[in-house]
Amino acid sequence: MRLKMKKKVIVIVSLIIIAILIIGAIFVYAIYKENEIQEEQVIGVKIVEPDRIVYRDSQENYFEFVKGDSNYKEIIDLLKKSIVSYNENGTVLTDEEIDQIHTKSFIEFDYETVSKNYIIQLDKNNEQAVIRLANTGGAVVSEKIKNIDKIKNTLSEISLNCRPYKFEYKEMISKNLLDTFEYKYQQQFKQINYKIFQAKIDNMKDYEKFSYICNFAFEDKITEETFADNDLILTVSSLPKIEVKVNIGNIKYTYDRVENANMKYTVHLLKVSKIVNTDCIYNTDLTELENQIDLDNMHVQYDEAVNNLDSKVFMINSEEFLEEYEKTETTISEAQATEIADKGFKEAERICGSYPKSTQEVKTETVKPNNFFTRKYNEYDDVYDMSIECYVFTRVDDMGLNGVKIYVDKKTGKIVGGGAFGD
Repeated sequence: MRLKMKKKVIVIVSLIIIAILIIGAIFVYAIYKENEIQEEQVIGVKIVEPDRIVYRDSQENYFEFVKGDSNYKEIIDLLKKSIVSYNENGTVLTDEEIDQIHTKSFIEFDYETVSKNYIIQLDKNNEQAVIRLANTGGAVVSEKIKNIDKIKNTLSEISLNCRPYKFEYKEMISKNLLDTFEYKYQQQFKQINYKIFQAKIDNMKDYEKFSYICNFAFEDKITEETFADNDLILTVSSLPKIEVKVNIGNIKYTYDRVENANMKYTVHLLKVSKIVNTDCIYNTDLTELENQIDLDNMHVQYDEAVNNLDSKVFMINSEEFLEEYEKTETTISEAQATEIADKGFKEAERICGSYPKSTQEVKTETVKPNNFFTRKYNEYDDVYDMSIECYVFTRVDDMGLNGVKIYVDKKTGKIVGGGAFGD
């Protein structure tokens, strides 16, 4: 009897041990499969690691974590363990739905060179956790992520020692319109279109420079303190009506034709929080604007102006001029040269704009003639291999940073070249 009981106990214990081993094997296999899934990471494979991570907390504070920082690494490592699914063809969301998501707590992946950012929702995480943004709206690529409470707690702890930003922006229009926007000043901007120019301003010194160029007159005063939390985007444009939409990862400008608009240039200033990626700016809907002007005709008009230069005032042909120069034995006075130079400055306006006559100076110098006035649209600058003693007239802008020179030959009285200079 005892032997039977002993055998029974052995059988039961054996079964228990086998059951434990089976359960243990299942547990180990489950861990292995989980690790196997995590090894096939979504971030770094399906989703490119961002250049920066932007976190918005529930109090509408924004925090930036840049790639390479320890905080960035902690967050990205946690997200790699938490985002374990990716659906390329998820639910499509509208712009309005994306805008609504931006009013809640979220993480956004932002890129310097990739336009399609990602939003990771922290409030509504059971239907549309990870969203890929598109030009309009977006698409859900992951419906749920793991460790949501740990992600929230980690972000709250990290952000305690980080600088908060507010997502704010304001558009301003200068009261002063520009009759013209001179070529010499256009070089300070990025040319978006034949009538649209933009520049990013991130310090007071540059702001003062552009204020001089564009004759700013804004209701809001810009000071050194402005640039502690904001950057400025300056847009100078003729004809179009400007609309701006600002997101964390980019700024989008849209332009509409304004019927019977004044041909003067409008100066538009966007003051925007530094949390916004101001290096990613899109200018859209320019097709209609580009169709409003025949650029080839502009080239023709430019070349026609060159062809119509007065040969009695300007050196048109260098060989013919040299022959005339060698035959001439008289010289002109400075007063005579001044009258001739006035014609040169007037013609220079089509090339580099006008400069105040009150700044004019004159010196006698030996120069090499050039094709500053006679160069056609698609021709290169050329300096002729001869040295001529000239009256050299100079005019500059009010700050003395930019200017133009006119060379008047002392013998023949002809304008033999010149040049623009400055920033």
